[in-house]
Amino acid sequence: MKKFLLLALVIFSINAVAYNFYFANIHAHTAFSDGSSTPTDAYTYAKNYVDIQAITDHAYYFRQKIDNQDKLLLTKKMAEDATVEGKFVAMWGFEWTGGVGHINVYGTTDWTDRNESDLKNLYKWIVSHRALAQFNHPGVTYGNFYDFEYDLEADTYINLIEVGNGNTSRRTITKEMYSNYILALNKGWHVGATANQDNHRPNWGSANDTRTAILADTLTYNSIMEALKQRRTYATEDKNAKILFKCNDFWMGSILKDATQLNFEIKLSDDEPFYEAVLVSQSGDVAKWRINSNEFSTSYRIVPPDGYEWYFLYVIQNDWDEIVTSPIWVQYGDVHVVNLHEKVSGRNVDVYFDLINTSNLPVHCDISVKISDVSARTEAELKAREIKQITVSLSNVESGIQTVEVFLNGFKAQTGTVEVKKGLIIVDQSHENTYESFWKTAQIDIENQGYQVEYSQRFFKKVPNASMVFLTLPSKDSFPELRMLNDFEIENLVEFYKKGGQIVLIALKNSLIEDSYNTLLEKMHIDAKLAQSEGNVFLFKNDKMLDFYEQDGFLFISCEEPSQLMKKLKGRLP
Repeated sequence: MKKFLLLALVIFSINAVAYNFYFANIHAHTAFSDGSSTPTDAYTYAKNYVDIQAITDHAYYFRQKIDNQDKLLLTKKMAEDATVEGKFVAMWGFEWTGGVGHINVYGTTDWTDRNESDLKNLYKWIVSHRALAQFNHPGVTYGNFYDFEYDLEADTYINLIEVGNGNTSRRTITKEMYSNYILALNKGWHVGATANQDNHRPNWGSANDTRTAILADTLTYNSIMEALKQRRTYATEDKNAKILFKCNDFWMGSILKDATQLNFEIKLSDDEPFYEAVLVSQSGDVAKWRINSNEFSTSYRIVPPDGYEWYFLYVIQNDWDEIVTSPIWVQYGDVHVVNLHEKVSGRNVDVYFDLINTSNLPVHCDISVKISDVSARTEAELKAREIKQITVSLSNVESGIQTVEVFLNGFKAQTGTVEVKKGLIIVDQSHENTYESFWKTAQIDIENQGYQVEYSQRFFKKVPNASMVFLTLPSKDSFPELRMLNDFEIENLVEFYKKGGQIVLIALKNSLIEDSYNTLLEKMHIDAKLAQSEGNVFLFKNDKMLDFYEQDGFLFISCEEPSQLMKKLKGRLP
């Protein structure tokens, strides 16, 4: 009896909130484009399975009218006729399809298509119409909008992104769409998570259990549209799982300004058990709860690590259904650092990020970037509502996994991590000496020891910026014109060696001798020459054929397998 009362109290608590839970399918097609039947048929069918159904036919089909009537306006009329407030809401819209991605636009009375609008012009069209929009199924097949290149004005109206999409019984929330969701958030987009069936057959709402859950006041068109604009949504492969996700009493989809303490509230309820819930952030997984129950409730307090963060909830059930909520953003001030990433070359690190000025006034930024005990600074002037790409270079960064901190006018605006390897090793592959399978195996061993490996497919036109250079002799079955080292390459490699760089000359089973490599040895003052014996290449010195030789930072190694190379390199990497 006590167990029953407790369960009843938990269920009551998740329903006794300010919003109701509605389950929707907001991406589907009919014969008005490349689907089946009419929007009226779709709405009539779908009301048996979902609370909200949107029809979003491909806009380029709208150039063909029906009885001289515009297809979008016909869909709108059919949606209004099918809507029964409090019982079922029918939405209308169109899908713009281009090679860089597909986007749904909802609730307009006119449309645009790929024949008259590229992506940038579509963004302008959405802004001018103040239209609610959604990024559809982002990925390799249909595109991800130039890697979600950020548009500050369009961000106000593109409020949704599909984390799940599919019309089959298989899983619809995929790793590809999930990773693109995170990519969009990292680029600065404020988008809420959805999952839809994208029906092209007459199975609107019934194709599977995939739904977009919407938290709204009432089941009316205006209330649902407002909830979608506010991103009070989550993507779910379970058709009725209820997820409550709040922070500081603000709902999922909210943007918190200048919050210094975060108190997350999480409640889960379903007729099937939950396995695990993870609080995911821009900085990584913040917290994880193992559940194994139909009900779960917790709170979690943290301090935001910097001036721009996002958090969402990832939930998985015992039957492996996945659920992904919309984020909650925490933002300080009007200028934000997003899209933080790094490029490492040896102990030199280039830090890249975008500055977004969301205000209507110009802003001056004093910028400093710190990695361990190394820092660098620069300045930037941003116009009102401007985005600017910034690069800051730091040298002599200590090896290891380091924290990257970006400061704007003395305030920590963004944090990240970068791994600086012990040393950069360049493997030359520009002289008919690729040996792909050999180096693929050797690279794993070298990187496992904490070193960075880069392949050079271009001639050494300048002194290498590395700790060590591997020169593998050319392959026998190669083009003679590309085998030899150019004079300028020999000069630059000798200069590299004189400055303390290490050179490893490697002969493999299929290698041959190219005279320019003997010239390099001579100019490095290595008192030995390459020689062939029984089909293999050795170093000839003092009347001896050597498969290994070491002199003042120069190594010669003749081997057949990567394991033999690594054995002879033991203790000799920089």
